[in-house]
Amino acid sequence: MNEFLYENRSYITKFFEITAAVFGSVYLHRTKNQKLKIFVVFLWITVTVEVLGYYKTILQNNYDYSWFISWKNSEFCQNSWLYNIYSFLAIGFLGVFYTDLISNTTSKLFIRLIVIIYSVFTLFYYTLTEAFLGYGLPYDNILASIIVSIYVILYFVELMNSDFILQYYKLPSFYISVALLLWHLCATPLFIYNNYFLPFNTEFVNFRTLLLLYINIFTYSCITFGFWYSLRKRTK
Repeated sequence: MNEFLYENRSYITKFFEITAAVFGSVYLHRTKNQKLKIFVVFLWITVTVEVLGYYKTILQNNYDYSWFISWKNSEFCQNSWLYNIYSFLAIGFLGVFYTDLISNTTSKLFIRLIVIIYSVFTLFYYTLTEAFLGYGLPYDNILASIIVSIYVILYFVELMNSDFILQYYKLPSFYISVALLLWHLCATPLFIYNNYFLPFNTEFVNFRTLLLLYINIFTYSCITFGFWYSLRKRTK
């Protein structure tokens, strides 16, 4: 079973990502809930990036085309630049998403301040260094986890102080927040040990790959369930 999951991890992950995006689109179409529109767009961006990022695997082939050889020997042979753009957009999109969900003025301003500081720092860092094409921000995963956790915590605090707490299980934003928080809490420790992600560390590579797959499956399943269950409760 694990061998099947390992060999097909990319397709399995994309399946759950697309499923979450489709369910989000259906929910959005039927409810016209504009507060969730930005998150559904973010889900489709995630799917698009994952599909485009697959070119790195394709470049491992040896096709005898001049354009293919040029691409393979260019600075864009790695897909790090694509995921750097995605990471940058993720903080902004999620920041806008939670700003729309939260009504507390102080919390809104705090989230906007975080997005602005992160955006300025990121742009300056990539402008002044050569990390954009080959690497990413220093401690990027830890930084992103801290920021997203702040978003989610601010949302939970407001939810607990509002009348919606009695019907939290009907809110897709609740399931989305749980999924995002658990993903960052569970996946970030795996990225901290990226230096050990080497071909000869086969046991660690297999463990990290499968655990990340399980985390992704749970995350997107939770988001999908949130859209489905909320829509089901809404139509009753």
